[in-house]
Amino acid sequence: MLTFPAEQIGTFLTEAWSAFRGASQYREVPSLEPRLGLLGEAVLDRTFTLGTSLLIGVPLPEQVRRQYEAALEMRAFLEEGGFLEDPASYHQEPPDLDEVELEPGATWVGLRRWHYETLRFESGFAPPLGTPGRETWLAHETNGQAAAYVLEHEGRPRPWVVAVHGFSMGTPMVNFAGMPVRMLHEELGLNVVMPVLPLHGPRGSGRVSGGEVMQPDYVRMVHLFAQAVWDVRRVLRWVRARGGEQIGLYGISMGGYVSSLVASLESDLDAVIVSIPMVDFATSAQDNMPWIMQRYDDDIEVDWEAVRAITQVVSPLALTPKVPKARRFIFAGIADRVVRPGQPRALWRHWGEPEIEWFSGGHVLGMMNPALEPFLRKALEQSGLRHRKRSSSRKNTRRTQRS
Repeated sequence: MLTFPAEQIGTFLTEAWSAFRGASQYREVPSLEPRLGLLGEAVLDRTFTLGTSLLIGVPLPEQVRRQYEAALEMRAFLEEGGFLEDPASYHQEPPDLDEVELEPGATWVGLRRWHYETLRFESGFAPPLGTPGRETWLAHETNGQAAAYVLEHEGRPRPWVVAVHGFSMGTPMVNFAGMPVRMLHEELGLNVVMPVLPLHGPRGSGRVSGGEVMQPDYVRMVHLFAQAVWDVRRVLRWVRARGGEQIGLYGISMGGYVSSLVASLESDLDAVIVSIPMVDFATSAQDNMPWIMQRYDDDIEVDWEAVRAITQVVSPLALTPKVPKARRFIFAGIADRVVRPGQPRALWRHWGEPEIEWFSGGHVLGMMNPALEPFLRKALEQSGLRHRKRSSSRKNTRRTQRS
């Protein structure tokens, strides 16, 4: 029998309090002194999960059963192709990005009007022939048209940062508000490009940016992460063709997942910095499962081992990073209830224990935590990614063009 979500309030408070009690289960994760503000952040994280689930809606039991059957088919396909033994082999080498459009645009964030350019191109991604769900994925009306928002300085070449957004972001206003664009572009003098993840922003079709990923279609998530990696790598090729010789990769939350994967496939990045990173999709999906799905009958209980198996080919924890250890950086929240501390800790260990900073806060407000910008600035400067001489930003007066 299904129950009203109001009963979840007590559960939220219990889980929020466990943010303090549970953090110390890992000796590498600092303990927290309970404070009302931190408890509020933990509650906000859980409220965000519930609110998103209610906005998007909960799948019917028949849908859950179908997606589980598709996951079993996907596991058989990946096993037969040898992809589970060698996850890196699942990722195809993308071609250079030769034909693009650059369109000037502007967006208001508070009292500030940002001028930028939108880079548009055909993604060109397709899952391997015979992959379950391939035709359905390719039939999506808007996802095949990739996009990225660009802030580029005039004058001689500058270092670049490819900044990959998180879940529910991907529109200009949200990206400019939720990512440290001012610091990156103006204070450090870097060129910035922000790729839009698949099914997000203009590439999605739901009421919530990225909302389609909240459905329990785990095969679709494999396609999403594979295409996200493909698209970011194509943007990297565009940056290099544009004269970018120094490139850093920065990702937040789901963007941290994608950035960690890219850092395992691209060897000539100067830095990879991930903030409140999700790196274990099966664990995140289980932790943030819509409340109503927890009330379904046992006969449609999700087989998380099957989900973990098929997402191994797009798991940052299954691939070896190519960026040197000294240029890998992690920023993680001790009170994070969306991506719990175990995930960034797992990445830290998988990456050979590079520099990591644990901040006293949660996930939803992690993008605005005052410790983020100093950490990000330090990581970029240690990696040589700073333009010392300031100059005026490029004015986006060009018409739509092809390059």
